[in-house]
Amino acid sequence: MSIRLADLDIRWTGTDDTAPAGHVLVLGIDTAGLLRLCLYAGDAPADDQFRGSLLIPPDGHQQTFLPTRTTAYGSGGAWVTSSGDQTSMLARLANQPA
Repeated sequence: MSIRLADLDIRWTGTDDTAPAGHVLVLGIDTAGLLRLCLYAGDAPADDQFRGSLLIPPDGHQQTFLPTRTTAYGSGGAWVTSSGDQTSMLARLANQPA
């Protein structure tokens, strides 16, 4: 389940101290209305450089299908991890096979 840029309501694009070197972040709302922090290889986001995303569930949600904490998913949509902080989860996504 790759997340296409055209399917995101993008709120912010850039790098910060959590972004792995050589990668750019895109914060946006996906088609299901969920907040995602997407990771792309390179210096500008491009669908073919998508490396995965962090699903950031809303505080106090009651939806049983959502994780209770931030969770990393790889470029194909498979669960990667929910342990560690945002920086370590993004680093793990950056090191996943493309």
